[in-house]
Amino acid sequence: MPSTNGVPLRRTVKILLLDQSDRLLLLRGRESAGSEPIWYPVGGGIEDGEDAIAAGRREILEETGLREVEIGPEVWHRRHPYSWRGKQTDTDERWFVARTEHFTPSPYALTAEEQTYLTGFHWWTAEDLVSTTDPVFPPDLGTHLTILLHNGFPASPINISAPG
Repeated sequence: MPSTNGVPLRRTVKILLLDQSDRLLLLRGRESAGSEPIWYPVGGGIEDGEDAIAAGRREILEETGLREVEIGPEVWHRRHPYSWRGKQTDTDERWFVARTEHFTPSPYALTAEEQTYLTGFHWWTAEDLVSTTDPVFPPDLGTHLTILLHNGFPASPINISAPG
């Protein structure tokens, strides 16, 4: 499905997977060998015929090995141009919260491509995300998470797209 600027539209789901201490699980990946690693949330593309909740559960299982996760409210929406491994997309993200007990992730069903770039996991506090110098996707994730944890879940998803 093309977007208004002719770049393919990619519908995605992102999961704010929080443990009992409000730490957020992020994955670490590299776009290519030798590139700087970046931290990003669990999630990925919504497949044809799949709704966002089903996609979120599938992504959690594939990327962390965690089964039977109840996905909570949709809290954010984000639309932005994105480039990964030389492929440009217009990305439409839906962000949901899911709660779990703290666990050690063990990828269950990564694609061959995902296995080449997923290099680690870490549970982050909102404060650590705000203060880190490591690249995080999106860059203002710590600030948005801090606000969410302080104010609670919004009645409808908040647009966290960068202005412009």
